[in-house]
Amino acid sequence: MAGKRSTSIPSKTNARRNTKVGCKAMAPTSFALPKQKKYRIDDAAHARNALARVAQHGTPAQKATVRKAVAKKYPSINVSGAPKKTRKR
Repeated sequence: MAGKRSTSIPSKTNARRNTKVGCKAMAPTSFALPKQKKYRIDDAAHARNALARVAQHGTPAQKATVRKAVAKKYPSINVSGAPKKTRKR
């Protein structure tokens, strides 16, 4: 079947969230900066992306707030930016 792609169709819920209207309808707890509805952290992928974006464009206060919010919601994500140490065998 040349020319056809195998794509996964996102769920309707996720597709709605990826629009301006959908983001406005999301709960403020889904964002690291809830008053401004910035830096979405409703899942681990968005939390990692929020850390990357705030590192590029955020103020020092925003960086601290986003890191704190991500660390609280996702303790398994490394928020310091340093690579995790692994044990040698």
